[in-house]
Amino acid sequence: MSGNDDLDSIRVVSKSVAIKAAGVSSRTWDRLEAIGDTPPLTQLSSNRFGYRIVDLKAWLDRRRIRREDDHGRRTRLIKRMQPNSA
Repeated sequence: MSGNDDLDSIRVVSKSVAIKAAGVSSRTWDRLEAIGDTPPLTQLSSNRFGYRIVDLKAWLDRRRIRREDDHGRRTRLIKRMQPNSA
């Protein structure tokens, strides 16, 4: 592991960067946060919080959908994500 990899494992990013990296809207993130379904926060100082990159990666990995494990759900999600064709 190189020095940069070590830093990435502990690097903390702001909420806005975490939202952008996750590819969701701030409204969706706030909804997920309200139900406790976001990566854990890291407190950097009394007024500054963020998300460790390693925690964000782990959270995203837990949300992966494997075709062989949940094909029906994945198919429904893909259909919902496609724009309506009129």
